[in-house]
Amino acid sequence: MEKLLQWAVNNSDQEALKKQAEAIRKGEAQADPSKFDPAIIEAILGKDDATRMKEAVECIVDPKDTLENKEIALDNLEMLIEGIDNANNIENMKLWPSILSQLTTEEAAIRKGIAWVCGTAMQNNPKAQEAFLANNGLEKLVELLKTEQNKQVKATVIYAVSGLLKHSPKAQEAFGEKGGFEALFDIVKPTSEPTILRKTIFLFNSLLIENKQFGTKLLEQGGLKDLGAVLAKYTEDDEDDEDMVEKTLRTSHTLITETKATIPAEFKQYAQKAADKFGKENLNMAESEWILLLA
Repeated sequence: MEKLLQWAVNNSDQEALKKQAEAIRKGEAQADPSKFDPAIIEAILGKDDATRMKEAVECIVDPKDTLENKEIALDNLEMLIEGIDNANNIENMKLWPSILSQLTTEEAAIRKGIAWVCGTAMQNNPKAQEAFLANNGLEKLVELLKTEQNKQVKATVIYAVSGLLKHSPKAQEAFGEKGGFEALFDIVKPTSEPTILRKTIFLFNSLLIENKQFGTKLLEQGGLKDLGAVLAKYTEDDEDDEDMVEKTLRTSHTLITETKATIPAEFKQYAQKAADKFGKENLNMAESEWILLLA
């Protein structure tokens, strides 16, 4: 077989072969079995992305396969769907039901990997967001957001939620109807795990800009008070976290700006303490923004 492959390579137009390989990998062309043995073509060019995606999903959902193999398959699948064409092919190849079925598997590593795949596929991809909704992914994601106890998995669920909601009014509306926003509001508390809290606060800032009703709901749920409490905690010496403080200040400023909310005196004290501790220039807030928060 090795000699046969070498002969095939030596007797091929290398530039043409390279172009053909690229076209096949992108799904823009198919190998012609009348000219080449498909097994030889696959050995020379490698499997096309669609085949690799299909095989990865088959491995992930196979109850008999090992956890190690499933994790490798998840890594490969996530890498493949970083390309928008492959991400959209999840729907074209009818792979979403199989992928989403693994959001409730017992293995935390698989739940984490699947949530990551979902988030990557939907990131800045309206077609993938639509496909995710059409395949009832929203219900599974909201349920996981409410019930997941594993911290690493939950942090990845926030990533998937972000991929679903950003720039998608339809997804935001459906998410709100399923109680998703209330689940997010519950996370923005000083007692929440820092990685999950940080991701949620960062997501809030984007949603506040895109969705005016979200800001109103956040205020009604005591969001500004909760953000102030987070700001206070992570300005303390034993919890010193400049990045958390910066993100909290940014989101608080956006909330106040978008809703015209009155700033509590207590919040102003927390903001001033943060400015004194970390330095205004290090928290990436313009002087006009500091005036709004501190005046």
